[in-house]
Amino acid sequence: MSIEPIELYPPQPVTVRAQSTKIAYDAIYGRIAYAMGRSIFVRPIDADNAKAPAFQFTKHTNPTTVAAFSPSGMYIASGDESGQVKIWDTSIIGDKNPLAEQPYIKSEFQILSGPIKSISWDADNSRIIAVGEGKEKFGHCFSWDSGNSIGEIQGHSDVINDVDIKGQRPYRAATVGNDKALVFYTGPPFKFDKSIRDYHTNVIRGVKFSPDGKYLISVGSDRLIVVYDGETGEFIQKIENAHEGGIFGVSWFKDSSKFATCSADNKVKVWSADTFEVVETLSIGEKVTVANQLVSVVVTDKSIISLSVNGNLNYYQDGKVTTIEGHQSSITASLKLNGSVITGGSNGKLFKWEIVNDKLSPIAKPIGDETTSHGNYVVDIISAEKHIVTIGWDDKLKVWDEDSKFITEVKLDSQPKKLLYNNSNVTVLFEDSIVNYSVGSSIEKVKDSKLSASSSDIDYISEKLLTTNLTENKIDTLEKDLSKITSNFTAIRGTPSIIRVSPNDEYVALGDSTGKYIIYNADSSVKTTRWSYQTSKILDAKWSSDSNFLLTGGLDSGIFIYSISKIAKVLKLPLAHQTGISRVEWLSYEDLKATILTTGLDGSIKLWKVDLTGYM
Repeated sequence: MSIEPIELYPPQPVTVRAQSTKIAYDAIYGRIAYAMGRSIFVRPIDADNAKAPAFQFTKHTNPTTVAAFSPSGMYIASGDESGQVKIWDTSIIGDKNPLAEQPYIKSEFQILSGPIKSISWDADNSRIIAVGEGKEKFGHCFSWDSGNSIGEIQGHSDVINDVDIKGQRPYRAATVGNDKALVFYTGPPFKFDKSIRDYHTNVIRGVKFSPDGKYLISVGSDRLIVVYDGETGEFIQKIENAHEGGIFGVSWFKDSSKFATCSADNKVKVWSADTFEVVETLSIGEKVTVANQLVSVVVTDKSIISLSVNGNLNYYQDGKVTTIEGHQSSITASLKLNGSVITGGSNGKLFKWEIVNDKLSPIAKPIGDETTSHGNYVVDIISAEKHIVTIGWDDKLKVWDEDSKFITEVKLDSQPKKLLYNNSNVTVLFEDSIVNYSVGSSIEKVKDSKLSASSSDIDYISEKLLTTNLTENKIDTLEKDLSKITSNFTAIRGTPSIIRVSPNDEYVALGDSTGKYIIYNADSSVKTTRWSYQTSKILDAKWSSDSNFLLTGGLDSGIFIYSISKIAKVLKLPLAHQTGISRVEWLSYEDLKATILTTGLDGSIKLWKVDLTGYM
């Protein structure tokens, strides 16, 4: 009798060019980390790295902005929009499953009064400099455990965008910002040494010491690369027009022989540290597009990884580019279809995940492109014989073939709410009407029926259609031809949110906005009103194939599994997702053992192993 986490499929980072997301790299365990929503996501560079599974840190109460691994790989320091920095344990010990519980917070400090933009650790894993936006100051240097000040970050008159600490003694530090200045510090304790304002002509985006400490590189929106002495901060040379667009990031190879830069020109360039000339140019796409502008880059042991504005992670290895795509926003729709799962997000994107041994393939396949995907919130996805049908808030119904290739679409009269397939027709629910369509190589309207009240959900029981009645808080029944409406179901107190009919047509589950269920028998008599463990709006539910269990989730973020055989018992797991569970699916179910899938408003997908022994 348990629910245990198996796997996390994290969302892609969200990027804004004016406040670019930085990718953090852990060379010890081969991982990257980035901010997304109110979380920090850590994922292995190699998707098959079972020793470093992906996990999510959720203990920030404000939107996160940046994360940085300590040199040992044992800790992460993460910052948020409120100016708070948290230091937490991210070490991998034995068979520890990081999905099972949240990492332990070692310390947390209020550093600035505005967003943290960049964080850097010293080589001793003991001192941290955090910089960003503030009123009284733009950066602070402190010890990670006590928070004691170890110097002052001075010399800037505007937001600091990046910071780096030299990896060898004597330590040096450098910061760059919107005031076009690079400030050099000596220490510890770190103190102002010089401010260099003569070379960059626009905002400076990134700064990085070479691993051997010999050089210091700064890059900016002026397309300049400026090289300094890593020991003294003295200017050595600058490279003008290094890219055809603003430069957002710089990262060194671990042997200090080369460094890589990324730019808004969709390119990563690799430079020699001896000649400061380009030795390799790596491009994303044949044409320069805003979506492919590169805002962050890290050089790893096996590859170079860049981050595009659209959230794609690009892996460059052996002259080839592999792009990993995924959700960047709340997941709002899902469908288990044969050996795959299709998901849709609030930004209109659709992805297909193959199911392999009760797990999903780590790399999702995008469905559609800029011209065929939904332009907005994906509301629902269903299977209609040999077709896949989707609806969205762009008021369109789209038809795809079994291989998820676009076939056709139709403009809807208003915003859709739900899809169903029955008797060769696709049924679409609108605010106060229901329309049947015939779908295939073309889409034709078959029947249009007006409802007596606004509705939130529909489902079929035998040949009849059940709809929620939001005026009277009950279920209405429509005949097969959508003509006659009857109401034999008992009304409820809360506002109905979902309706789910069991596979054997024996039970009807009606969930409401307060988290309570009322279960009816097929004859509309009440079976139970005791399923009331959820505390907020129910967003989705699925019956098991044998109609014995109801898997459900909602805004309270918990997973709940109710049993028809033992009404009073519920298997639950609170806080399964940070900001709410949007969709649930049974991936497998046999002999009271199951694998379930949940999607979150945090953009993540999670798999869980469920043991229902004792609930029958």
